[in-house]
Amino acid sequence: MRELKDDKVFAQYRDTINPYEPVIGRKYTITHSDITADLFVYIASDYAEDKVSKMRDEVRISWTQKNRGFILTGSVLVDGKGVIGNPFIRNKIFYNEMPTALQALRRADRFLFEKYPTLDNSPVLIHFISNNPNYDKTYNFKTIGDYK
Repeated sequence: MRELKDDKVFAQYRDTINPYEPVIGRKYTITHSDITADLFVYIASDYAEDKVSKMRDEVRISWTQKNRGFILTGSVLVDGKGVIGNPFIRNKIFYNEMPTALQALRRADRFLFEKYPTLDNSPVLIHFISNNPNYDKTYNFKTIGDYK
């Protein structure tokens, strides 16, 4: 996993979400700039549809409560209606760059993790959405604490 520089991650809290709460209802939209390599993490009660580009290369993640703990579940669009690009290449890029996106999420929302340190033990499951069964899979990216 490559080292992510602090000056490349930008967080924006929206609507009723603040740096410390709530956990459930918190949704992340992670986008990036191909030109500057900056990563943008929008933290809100809804996904940041206004920040989704025509490329549809955003990562969407939210908290789910399970038993006595939490899980981060998310998705990316590998192919489908309106999605630009070769599914094989998109799938590979999403898989290879997911650790960077998760590092950005962990860093952008660091105040939440400082307040609730046990959240670092939460598993991360990302669904790669595709019409092709070779790419339509859910991957386990370990725990969010692995991306500190």
